[in-house]
Amino acid sequence: MKKALLHCKLFLTIITLLAFSHPVLAYQEIDVQNGGTVQGQAKMFGEMPFPRHYHLILFPNIDMCAEVDTDEEMNRVLDDFKISADGGLKDVVITFNHVEAGKPFNKQPILITSENCKFFPDVNVIRQGETFEVDNLDAVMHNSQVYQKERGKILLNIPIPAEEVSDGEVNFKKKYKIMQMICGMHEFMQTWGYRIQNPYYFITDLDGNFNIGDIPPGEYEVTAWHYLMKSQKRKIKIVAGETIDLKFDFDAAKVVRPYYETIKSGRIKKNAVYPGTAKGRELGR
Repeated sequence: MKKALLHCKLFLTIITLLAFSHPVLAYQEIDVQNGGTVQGQAKMFGEMPFPRHYHLILFPNIDMCAEVDTDEEMNRVLDDFKISADGGLKDVVITFNHVEAGKPFNKQPILITSENCKFFPDVNVIRQGETFEVDNLDAVMHNSQVYQKERGKILLNIPIPAEEVSDGEVNFKKKYKIMQMICGMHEFMQTWGYRIQNPYYFITDLDGNFNIGDIPPGEYEVTAWHYLMKSQKRKIKIVAGETIDLKFDFDAAKVVRPYYETIKSGRIKKNAVYPGTAKGRELGR
């Protein structure tokens, strides 16, 4: 009896080791014949979400940082939702999950520009282990931290000397997909990245449109992700030569603010008024 139990345990151990040691199949590039297409639009409905405000008086290099995206109260304004006249939502990342083989994966390298205390573009797509560059056009140094998810585990710290190009390499832990890069000196300097594993992706344009072609026939899951909204998923079936229209509607009332910006004891108060600003002068300060 004991010997049978021992053999059973040994068998289970071998099966477990094989399961965890079996290599994950990498994406395979093939010649896609008569593939399908998915096209459509990401839209936002409801009242426009309010932008995020950062009082520049609390940060260094105020003169340079005030050159762009600054209101009369000397707040840096982050306009996270760029919406067209018909509600089309820009910078939504559309991805296909678990695609094992398909068209060539010729992704362009990432270049993030830093100018006037601003990172752009706002959103990138990134592969596991991909190296990216940051071109600092400012005459001051920035110090960026790259976080996994949103202000979760820090992945790397990148000093960005004035008027130089720096680089970093992102390696996500486990199955995490979201990265956020923030300057440690200027908190409003932010850019986001979404992990991709195949070339079937698209970042929506100014009208919220997307178009992904040369998709091998099969069943897939499509994800639509915006960095301040909950992701949406759809299951679809691609038939050879077929075009599918997809719509992703985001509710403006369901914005997901980063946790670290919702802490009530934070240093930036909602109704803060600073001497010398238009609001301050109005109140005699």
